[in-house]
Amino acid sequence: MDCGTAEKRKTNFANETTVWFRKLFILMKKKDWFKPRGYLHVDTKINFDERQDVVLRISNPKYVANHAFLPLLYKTISERRYKKVGKTIEGKQIRSHSEDGKSTRKIRPIHYASHLDSQIYSFYNHKIISPNYEGLLNQTLGLSNCVSAYRRIEAADGLRNKCNIHFALDAIEEIKRRQECTAIALDIKSFFSTLDHTILLERWKQVLAVEYLPDDHFNLYKSITKFRYVNLDDFKTVRNRFDEREIASFLKKGVQAFFASMEQFRERIQAKEFIIRKNQFKRKEGINKHPIGIPQGLPLSALLANLYLYQFDLEIFNELCVKNGVFYRRYSDDIVLICNNEQREFVEGFVKDLICGDQVKLKLSEQKTERIVFKEIELNGRKRLQSFSLNLNGEEKFNIPFSYLGFEFYGYQTLIKPSKISNFYRRMKRAVRRQHLKAENAIKRNLDSRKVIYKRRLYRLFTYKGTKKRKLPERTKYILTKDHLGYWIRKPIPIQRKHRGNAIRYANTAAELMNAPEINKQYRNHFRILQETIKRYNFNNCKKD
Repeated sequence: MDCGTAEKRKTNFANETTVWFRKLFILMKKKDWFKPRGYLHVDTKINFDERQDVVLRISNPKYVANHAFLPLLYKTISERRYKKVGKTIEGKQIRSHSEDGKSTRKIRPIHYASHLDSQIYSFYNHKIISPNYEGLLNQTLGLSNCVSAYRRIEAADGLRNKCNIHFALDAIEEIKRRQECTAIALDIKSFFSTLDHTILLERWKQVLAVEYLPDDHFNLYKSITKFRYVNLDDFKTVRNRFDEREIASFLKKGVQAFFASMEQFRERIQAKEFIIRKNQFKRKEGINKHPIGIPQGLPLSALLANLYLYQFDLEIFNELCVKNGVFYRRYSDDIVLICNNEQREFVEGFVKDLICGDQVKLKLSEQKTERIVFKEIELNGRKRLQSFSLNLNGEEKFNIPFSYLGFEFYGYQTLIKPSKISNFYRRMKRAVRRQHLKAENAIKRNLDSRKVIYKRRLYRLFTYKGTKKRKLPERTKYILTKDHLGYWIRKPIPIQRKHRGNAIRYANTAAELMNAPEINKQYRNHFRILQETIKRYNFNNCKKD
């Protein structure tokens, strides 16, 4: 046998083996749609032991078509924001948590479903609607690359799925390729809470390729568009807190919920201890107020948001990308377009007309619209690509970066947004303060005579020592199950834990993939700041200078 032929066969075999292992790795990484939720709700929790029974029920279309969905639980997530509000006489930037007397805090409404309802939404998301949506995207070559959020897209190496770093890098590489160009960043205002129900219904039928929704899908559609909800704070009956003793008494009976049974839930509704409200999102057109929007927080919400904008994505791709060579990416409600400088007004106008038209019926947030122009300039005898912000009057501002998915691109360097770094240090200091309060409380209870801090976990979460993946000590989780006599018992289950890295690892990965070593410099003081924060609280087991 020829040596060259043998070597060639060995190489082909090695390549085929590598591809096979990559496919196996991706297959193992795929998440199971069945996911027991840990939160308390109206109904009791569902464990892995009940999977077979749950699957038999929710995979039956007739069961789903007649299923009565329970009210959602409603709460808000508050995001503290430190924004630029002006400048001093000397020209220094002023930052504040309020602007024009109003708080800059962003409040996001979240609705989450009962345990059985969540499994139904998750099943239809992963097993039925999502494969059809992916097939619809793949009918148009290149369209799949334009939609990034809430999807699993394999990276080029085949060993991982794409994340924010890859999506941001795609846009940055496009700018570098074009050199002198304009990047337009648009944001849809109140995205989830303003979706039009009629358009959503049409898109749902389009993805299933049917004229009328099947009964099971139509029941899902009604549960999402005509949803009912209960404010979570209404369940706080003891000093503005949950009644832990009552919940513990339910737990002894094998019920992990806010109520002992559905009968008790109905009795408390009739007693008017809390109110079941209807969809609070409304659009005022003339005299009537039409319900709009879908709840954010359901396992199906993200997919429906992508599905809703399918026709919009297709129109943008065909008219701007194919015919005019524009680069287009959409990550949920964040839209990015990169075009030649002379195309800017046409591109921006086309997108605005389309988003406000009858196919979408949404609005853009003008405050969050960014127009960044990139030019090649000479500075200190060297040529470099430089970013300029462009306002509506055509005025350009030097060295304002293009911001996308947590990164800032200046043309000559790429950095992580300062707000993300500030959040990292804020979380670090908050964690140390919590350790301080625990130590103080232990001393008050005479459990310990010394004020000590356990630094291993802090190092793992907030320093370079936590950048490596490694196994953590096992923890024991207890689930309620029945023994052979039919009594409820707490069954211990060991949980395998694995540390997958921290913000420092994320920065290192971004610096490597983006070929931007300047990112690593942004966190260069993290270890010193952690040590200084620890020393501030005078722990007994910390060395003092």
